[in-house]
Amino acid sequence: MAFVQTNVNYAAEYSRALANAYPYLSYFGPIWEANNSNLFKPGMGKTMYIPSFTVAGARAVNRDQITGTFNRNWNNELQAVTLDMDREWDTLIDPMDIVETNDVATIANVTRTFNEQQKVPEMDAYLAAKLYSFVTPDTTALTAANILTTWDGYLEALTNARVNRDRVTAYLTPATYKLLKEASGVTRFIDTAEGFRGVDRNVARLDGVNIREVPADIMKSSFVFTEGWVPATGAKQINMILVDPEAVAAPVKYETAMMSAPTAQSKGKYLYYERYYYGAFKLNNRAGGIIVNAAS
Repeated sequence: MAFVQTNVNYAAEYSRALANAYPYLSYFGPIWEANNSNLFKPGMGKTMYIPSFTVAGARAVNRDQITGTFNRNWNNELQAVTLDMDREWDTLIDPMDIVETNDVATIANVTRTFNEQQKVPEMDAYLAAKLYSFVTPDTTALTAANILTTWDGYLEALTNARVNRDRVTAYLTPATYKLLKEASGVTRFIDTAEGFRGVDRNVARLDGVNIREVPADIMKSSFVFTEGWVPATGAKQINMILVDPEAVAAPVKYETAMMSAPTAQSKGKYLYYERYYYGAFKLNNRAGGIIVNAAS
């Protein structure tokens, strides 16, 4: 999100624990960590080519003779993909700021905050927008009355595309998740043995598909990544993404972090530098494993 530099807050004595805004976790971890993200990783070049094959079907056997000719009954295709997110971040920290903030303004605390508040949510926002761009989104306006019917249509499409739904995760905004909980067709089994305090209304799986609630601010159709990540003007709200990790690859090609001790060149300050280079792309022959519902 947008950053504005303000004065460093100095204090005589206070806890060294940070009370930042709630940290972002990687909601799309199963995709970033999927086998494809390690299998399809660019080498020396910026562009890589993903191979795939198609083959002819079987024929009936003629037991009495050998006729015709033997043919090549397979084709190979190459899908060109390019990583497009080459990112860097740096900061200076004055040793006196470390001392006069009671060891709170340390490299560890500053970089942890960068990872939790900027790097991780930026990568998830980028991935959500990419998944939106990979398919033609369904713009059905979801309600508590139609969400299960719409859901059944999505599952039908996944099955017809031969997608194993046990691998699929559905990412829902809180508003969409609320509709799912309100749907009259959702049956819940509530164990009251522990009293009313043990009632759990979460919907963790539906028809074999994992359900994950995701903050609405990272579920946008497009972002501007000039500095940090902000929704682009006119960006659409993504309501739901169903995705099989095997249909996507999200490799991180290069990631490094360096720190320099105070020197004359840095005017006595610590210098921290981080760079990471990543991208995401669909596998064309597995595009049926991605379904998106978004605002029109």
